[in-house]
Amino acid sequence: MSFLSPEIFRSIFAYALFLFGLLFISAGFWKLMAYGLSNHARTLAAQSARIGQKGLADDIARLMQAAVQLNESVSRLLMTSAGVGFLLTLIGCGLLTASYFVAFVLQ
Repeated sequence: MSFLSPEIFRSIFAYALFLFGLLFISAGFWKLMAYGLSNHARTLAAQSARIGQKGLADDIARLMQAAVQLNESVSRLLMTSAGVGFLLTLIGCGLLTASYFVAFVLQ
């Protein structure tokens, strides 16, 4: 009987997949819950508010166009962050499923 028999290797592999799956799911949830609190999003939102206030006194058309572009940038930044969180969660679920199949289905 060797130290790394197929059964032991399969169980170690299943545990590793399970732990990586939990890690990916927790990272995905963390990213999804923290996407609105991003420093970049706060900075861009503050800058767009400043441009909006400045637009009342200066050339309104150019400054309002810049404010709209900043708002779109914030929107894209938040959607990208949410997409990354969703992808991490999806990969984690796939790893958990693979862990189940390695542990219980493959024999």
